Order: sequence, then structure tokens, then C-alpha cells
Amino acid sequence: MSDPRAPSRPEPAPHAHHLLLYGDDEQFLAAALPFTHDGLAAGEPVFVATTRHNTALLRHRLGSWAEDVAFAPAHWYRTPAQALLAFHDRAHATSGPSRVLGETPWIGLTPDQAREWNRYESLLTLALASTGAWHLCPYDTRTLPAHVLHAAQLTHPTLTTGAAHRPNPAHVTPERFSAACDSVPLPEPPVGCGEFRFDGPQHIADLRAFAARLARRAALPADRIDSLLICVDEAAANAVRHGGGAGCCRMWTTVAEVFCEISDPKGTLDTALAGYLPPDTSHLDGRGLWIIRQLSDAADMRTTHHGTTIRIRMSRRR
Repeated sequence: MSDPRAPSRPEPAPHAHHLLLYGDDEQFLAAALPFTHDGLAAGEPVFVATTRHNTALLRHRLGSWAEDVAFAPAHWYRTPAQALLAFHDRAHATSGPSRVLGETPWIGLTPDQAREWNRYESLLTLALASTGAWHLCPYDTRTLPAHVLHAAQLTHPTLTTGAAHRPNPAHVTPERFSAACDSVPLPEPPVGCGEFRFDGPQHIADLRAFAARLARRAALPADRIDSLLICVDEAAANAVRHGGGAGCCRMWTTVAEVFCEISDPKGTLDTALAGYLPPDTSHLDGRGLWIIRQLSDAADMRTTHHGTTIRIRMSRRR
């Protein structure tokens, strides 16, 4: 289950992705104000996606300059994969330097969710590569747990304090960080979960019917069922075309999510970056894993000596 035309790894710009640790409003403003003001003064597009409180602080202190800032709409940070694509597309759509002040929402996340947002922060360095974008990531040391602050030190190449910037010696490469995320084993599916085994393309239609039936039984909203079925198609097609030709689909539900897992005993994923960065648009192949990450609420992908597993997660809420 490999992605035959995965995008080539871009060379990261080492100073494009900065970490700001702040412990009060004045520490936040001491960095955010010159970052924003200097960008506007230079004619650079400035985009702000931060907390309501920090947005209000910036608007107030910027005064009339705030009219030239683009502020993020609600629910900008819906999923890590979608946020990564949104920032990637913004950076690549600008012909020249641009600036983003982006503060990831960490409060209330499960450990699995926090791990994927940590990975997003690491991969953002690659998404911004060669774009001229400068991304400043504030982290509130008053409210964030120690594990989030520790991961932040690993995922940002540069540290910012006020208007000063310096290289971050604790930074690790996105490949290493993403591989470490994938070293966390997935919990076993619950006993008695739904199961469907497929062998070749002739079983894909029956697999779709199986997944749709269990998704409806779980009261998954109709639009989310459509997205789930596309993800199932892509995962199963990957197993058929690039893996061993056969696999197993397991499905189960929790209070909050529907889980759908496609396992291929002979497949491999050869990169810790699989499906995170947009694929080469000149080819139709190589898009499956990326599509799965974009349409699902989360997707865990693992390769072990038992083969490859793609675990798709869909929220039961609209």
C-alpha cells in the first residue's frame, strides 16, 4: 500500500517558522505587534488566526492598521490536515513575502488529537518551504500543558522573543518528528466490531455497502457518510493496486466518532510524510492518502511487519 507518486520533499526555509512562548499579554504583544506592523509597513499580506482574546488585543493596539490585516474565519483550525493545506495554499498564492500569526487551539484535545496537531506544527515548516512566508506561532505558557510546550520546542526551527529571533537548537526535522508520532501503536479494535474482507476490485462495491450500512446505523450525518465512502474507496484501492490485492475493513463507533480501518497485510508506506503535503498535480496517481487526510477528521497510518493499516476517523457531530 505505497503511494507511487508522493510529492518530493521541498527544502525548508529555516527561518520561516518561529515559536513564540509568552506568559502574559505584554509578552504576546511585544512580538506580535512588530511582526504584524512591520509586515504591513513593507506591503506584505498579513493573516492572523489566533484566540479571540489575542485578536481583540491586536485589533485594539494596531488601531487603523488592523483594517489591512486578514483575520481568520471561525473554525479555521478544523483538522490538522485541512489547516496545513490552507496555510500551504495561502503561502503559495502570494507572489512574494507574507506573514501569518497562527495560534493552534490546544485546550480540550485528546492525546491522539494533540499528537496530530503537534505533527501539523512540524510539517508546517515543509508546507512553507520556498514560499517567502513567515509564520509566527504563539504558545501561552500560562494555560498549555507541559507536553504541548515540550513538543513546540521540537517542531519550530526558530525562537522569537519580542522582536529578536534566534535558531532553536532543540528543533528536529519533520521527517524524524513525524516518524516518532507513528511509533505510537494504535489501540486494537474492540471485540465484536464489524468486519468485511475483500479480495480484488470485484469486492469494492460490497465494501462500500458494508461501510455505508454501519455508518448509517451510527447516525453519521449524510455528508460525512459520503466523505467516509470516498476514503474507504481510496484506502481499499491502494491495497488492491499497490499492496497485496486483498485486505480487511473493520468498523466501530464511540460516543464521538466512527472508526473505519483498512488493513493490507502486504502493503508498505515508505515515508512518514505520506498524504500530508499536496501531491503532484500533473499525475492522477498518488492522491489517495492525501484525499483520505483531507476528507476525514483524522487518519492514522501505520506500517509494521504485519503490513499497513489506515484508520479513518469521522466525527459523529455535524
